[in-house]
Amino acid sequence: MRRFLRLGCLALGALAVARSSPAQEIGRSWQDFNPDISIIIDGFFHYDDSDEGLGHVLSEVAGFGHVHAGEEHHHHGPEAGFNLNHLELALSGEIDPAFKGRAIVGVTPEGAELEEAVIETTSLPGGVGMKFGKFFSDFGRINPQHSHEWDFTDAPLVNLLMFGAHGVNDIGAQVSWLVPTRSYLLLGAEAFQGDNEATFPYIGGEPLPELGGPRMGVGWVKWAPDIGERHGLQLGASYGFGARQEAHDGDADGTLDHWLDGGARFWGLDLVYKLDRPAAYGRGDLLFQCEFIRRDMDVEVVRHDPNPALVGKHKVDAQDGYYMQLVYGFAPRWRVGLRWEEVGLTNRTDLPDGSVEDNDPSRRLSLMCDFSNSEFSRLRFGVTRGEYATDAGVQDVWSVAVQLQVSLGTHGAHKF
Repeated sequence: MRRFLRLGCLALGALAVARSSPAQEIGRSWQDFNPDISIIIDGFFHYDDSDEGLGHVLSEVAGFGHVHAGEEHHHHGPEAGFNLNHLELALSGEIDPAFKGRAIVGVTPEGAELEEAVIETTSLPGGVGMKFGKFFSDFGRINPQHSHEWDFTDAPLVNLLMFGAHGVNDIGAQVSWLVPTRSYLLLGAEAFQGDNEATFPYIGGEPLPELGGPRMGVGWVKWAPDIGERHGLQLGASYGFGARQEAHDGDADGTLDHWLDGGARFWGLDLVYKLDRPAAYGRGDLLFQCEFIRRDMDVEVVRHDPNPALVGKHKVDAQDGYYMQLVYGFAPRWRVGLRWEEVGLTNRTDLPDGSVEDNDPSRRLSLMCDFSNSEFSRLRFGVTRGEYATDAGVQDVWSVAVQLQVSLGTHGAHKF
C-alpha cells in the first residue's frame, strides 16, 4: 500500500511542476490541458444469513456457477462485516484540440488495477466518434457504469452472473455515429481483444487452438425520442459475439482433464425513463430502468481424457435474465428505490454425453434508501431477499448493507 501512496505523491508532484511551468501556446495555454483529478471512496457494511457467505452462494447459482478457463473458483461478493470497494483514482482532460483522454485506477489494500485508459476523438466530422484503449463496453445500461453510479449497492444478477464482477471491460476500439435525425440516435460498434471471465473466456495453447485478437465484437443502438422538457426516455438494443474456451477438472482430482472450444453470443434490450421535477434537491424526481439479456454458448469438446469418445461432441448453453428498478426522490436529498430481478427463466444446458440440465430460475427483491448531503457524498441503506437456485437446492438469503460514498476533486458528469 505504501508503494501506491508514493506513486500517488509522485504523480501529484509532477502535476504541480507542470502547472508551474511557463505557458506555451497551441491555441490554448498548456495549463488548460492539465488533467482533472478525482478520487472516489466507497465503503460499506454487509451482513447476510447464509452459511458460507453471499459470494459463495452466487458462485453456485445453477447454470451460471461453473468454473471456466481452468481458473480457480473465486467468490466475487461481499464479506460479512466491513468492506471497501476499490478507491477510484481518475485523471481526465483535453489532450489537444483533436483528442481527450482519461485514466481510472482502482486501488485496494491488496493492490491496484487499471479500470480504464481511453483516448477519444473530439472533432471528427459527421457525428463520428472513436475511442481506443481499455474501457467498459457501452452495451446496455449497467455495463458502461462504474460501481459508484449504481442506484443499489451491487449490480443486477443478470449482469453479475453473465459477465462477471468486472463486466465487459477490455482492451479494444469503438466507433460511434450520432445519426443526424430530429431525435437522438446513436449507433456503435466495438472490437475487443476478448477475455471476459464469464462469457468469453480465452485460454489458448494445447490442446486448445491459439486465437489472435480481436476475439470479441459488440454492436449497439441507443434511441431517445423527444417526449417533453422534463421527461427523458432512452431505448437501447445490443448484440455481442466472440470466442469461448473452457477447461475443466471433471473428476475433481486437481488436474484439468477436458477442454472445449467454440463461441458465445448475447443480445439485450434496455429502457430508461427519467422525470425531472422542478423541486429542489431531487424531490419528486423519478427514475425507472429495466434490462433483459439473453446468452447462448456453443463449445465443442477438443480433448477429453476420461472419455475420448466425447471428442467432437458439443455443449450448448442458453440462459437469460432481467431486472427492473424504480427510484423516487421522496424528499430533498432523499431517495427510495425498489429492484426486482430474475435470472434463468431460460436455463438449459445440453451436455456432450446427450444429457440435459434444465435448471430453475433465481430471483431477488431489493429495497434501498439513500441520502445525498451534497453531490459529493451519499449514505445508502439496503436490504435484499434472494431465492438462489443451486445444485444443492434453493437457498433463501437475507442481506443488509450500509454504504458510504464520497467524491473528492473534479469529476465529469455521468451519461444519461
